[in-house]
Amino acid sequence: MRAIVLLSVLISCYLVIAEDYYELLGVERDADDRTIRKAFKKLAIKKHPDRNTDDPNAHDEFVKINKAYEVLKDENLRKKYDQFGEKGLEDGFQGGNNYQSWQFYNDNFGIYDDDQEIVTLNRADFQRMVSDSNEIWFINFYSTYCSHCHQLAPTWRKFAREIEGTIRVGAVNCAEDPQLCQSQRVNAYPSLVFYPTGEFYQGHRDVELMVDFAIQRLKSEVLHLNSENWKALSEDWEPYNRLPWVVDMCGGDHIDCLSSTTRRKLSSMLDGLANVATIDCNAEEALCSKFNPITSGVMWFPARKLVKKSQINIESMDAQEISKSVIQYLDELEDISVESLQRLLEGNDPDEPIAVWMLANDAQSTERKDFRRLPALVTTQIFKFDCSKSSEICDELLDKTKLPQFMVFKTTGGYEIDYAGSKDFHAASTFIREASKSHIHVLNRDSYEYAISGGEFYIIDYFAPWCPPCMKLLGEYRRFHTATSEDSMLHTVAIGSLDCVKYKDLCQQAGVQSYPTSIVYTPDGKTHKMVGYHNVDYILEFLDNSLNPSVMEMSPEQFEELVMNRKDEETWLVDFFAPWCGPCQQLAPELQKAARQIAAFDENAHVASIDCQKYAQFCTNTQINSYPTVRMYPAKKTKQPRRSPFYDYPNHMWRNSDSIQRWVYNFLPTEVVSLGNDFHTTVLDSSEPWIVDFFAPWCGHCIQFAPIYDQIAKELAGKVNFAKIDCDQWPGVCQGAQVRAYPTIRLYTGKTGWSRQGDQGIGIGTQHKEQFIQIVRQQLKLDEHDEL
Repeated sequence: MRAIVLLSVLISCYLVIAEDYYELLGVERDADDRTIRKAFKKLAIKKHPDRNTDDPNAHDEFVKINKAYEVLKDENLRKKYDQFGEKGLEDGFQGGNNYQSWQFYNDNFGIYDDDQEIVTLNRADFQRMVSDSNEIWFINFYSTYCSHCHQLAPTWRKFAREIEGTIRVGAVNCAEDPQLCQSQRVNAYPSLVFYPTGEFYQGHRDVELMVDFAIQRLKSEVLHLNSENWKALSEDWEPYNRLPWVVDMCGGDHIDCLSSTTRRKLSSMLDGLANVATIDCNAEEALCSKFNPITSGVMWFPARKLVKKSQINIESMDAQEISKSVIQYLDELEDISVESLQRLLEGNDPDEPIAVWMLANDAQSTERKDFRRLPALVTTQIFKFDCSKSSEICDELLDKTKLPQFMVFKTTGGYEIDYAGSKDFHAASTFIREASKSHIHVLNRDSYEYAISGGEFYIIDYFAPWCPPCMKLLGEYRRFHTATSEDSMLHTVAIGSLDCVKYKDLCQQAGVQSYPTSIVYTPDGKTHKMVGYHNVDYILEFLDNSLNPSVMEMSPEQFEELVMNRKDEETWLVDFFAPWCGPCQQLAPELQKAARQIAAFDENAHVASIDCQKYAQFCTNTQINSYPTVRMYPAKKTKQPRRSPFYDYPNHMWRNSDSIQRWVYNFLPTEVVSLGNDFHTTVLDSSEPWIVDFFAPWCGHCIQFAPIYDQIAKELAGKVNFAKIDCDQWPGVCQGAQVRAYPTIRLYTGKTGWSRQGDQGIGIGTQHKEQFIQIVRQQLKLDEHDEL
């Protein structure tokens, strides 16, 4: 019998994916936002009902596509979908029906997705690539629905092409990510903002003026060489003597020379890679005669060799072309020897972080000349290693089909691997910068055994290299320690990553069933599991809940003592779960969050969980038929009579923290009574003061105000009576009181003499707790020294 029950529960929790959203849009599971938008736009233009009027199924087909896009473009919805499929979407998520016209998708949608010079940024990208980097950005904050934004688009594209390589140019769609725009103080569209200073561009939106604005804010310098300083600069003075030279001769016989703007652009493009200098040949004819320039006068020289025999002429006047030529002449990254790499792998921790570019062969380095820019972008030492010359080391460490990949060896011990594989030098610099500072390191069989049994505070990230959410989670863990204060216990936590393809047996032993899965191992021997991708803020909250749990782990004996024999004023919310159940794992962190808020709201309200795999017979006897089952055992002492000893959380409600809190608040003991037609006799005929909340159950502001109203009622208990009236259930009462908006709060001060009070009372126009109490105090002339 138990096996049958368990089987039925397994079936109820089994993941069924009706439609694969990635297949619907024709994208890979690791597709970025831009790729998803481009794929959706292509399908929207082709399959939109406006263009398929003869197809009776066009609307339904488009709703499917639109729903897939709405889920995959939203970080939280996509996370839940990746983990649990459509079952993981809150209440099934009935999106997709609201869509725009065909013309909107053709003309207005994804306006910068085809412009490779412009980086489209979401919130996570912005934090990593803009806020946490030392790069210079000019970003256009726009809205899809803003006509001025579309008018600016051609100019912004031209600007991006003009300034490409000098600074990075971005775009943020505030219609899709309003919180990001608000966090950057963007209140109008389009807004052009220069970073890292956060300065708003206030000038005319002209390409030349915007280029000039950006150039004026560059910190890179253009050197002016003359007969007195050229030798010292090139041979003696730091840091100039360490870098090669790009020299522009101007004047005299050199008619064609670079403009000051082009020089500034070039200096920024080559910042940290080469010195950019100019010589005024009208004033320095003798110095110019030492070289042999062509007509353009632009020359390249190696470091410390500013002499004619070392010069290479560059036949271009374009900053981008000159920069590409210079990159060709730069030295390749230095090779690291097999012996040095072996010492790092054996645990000889470096004094400073070291990055190693692991290559399948040397040709991969030649094909990616732009990666020679890396030494100028990061402070970490960078080497390269050719795996074809020592396959034993690489076979043990890496999947050689995924090369090239970076490894970063840390001063704190161990190393980290860029499993995602950096697509360009910008991505590589981000990985190296983050990995050099982070405490995360790759685990092997020996270090894993120590991590789970060494008595330390450890987080282990169980992942698969092919899993896109796993790669995103590793990025969040890299930023973990920068998000914690140095005096925090969380700052000392060690983080290890275990490759479940390589160490499948270890992951199975740990009970890992999906990727990514994180398990927290505490010094007292307890473990806490977190499934799926989450951002760093969520991880910190999860760890806080793990160390200071707000949900009690309850045994059947404790259930009998604390719940069934609870005190009259106590309320218990109990989560009956199974560890293997995906929805249970999804609910757990939301329940922890809700439990904290519930306890803060009412000290007699408690939340607990019972493991139905561990206590299977107990759960069967308690008539638990599916997981998770969240059951409310309300207080016995309450003004409102209860019709049942317990209530199960409704299946149609979302299982998130806010929804759980709102549901629980309805069961907590309250000073607020529910009224209907008895409003007239109870309130209007009373000589005592009453406050009445006229609300509608579907009204969001009503729902948000309800717990505040309960708190006010508790603080004013004994001085004022409180009631609420559901205007959907009692429309005649609300119409008689001339209620025209929800919530409407009225104060009735009490009748005088024999006459009934008017039904409109005194309106209270605030939902702020302290202001509300102050208004009541003034209206009822309560003694100012009276404690409320």
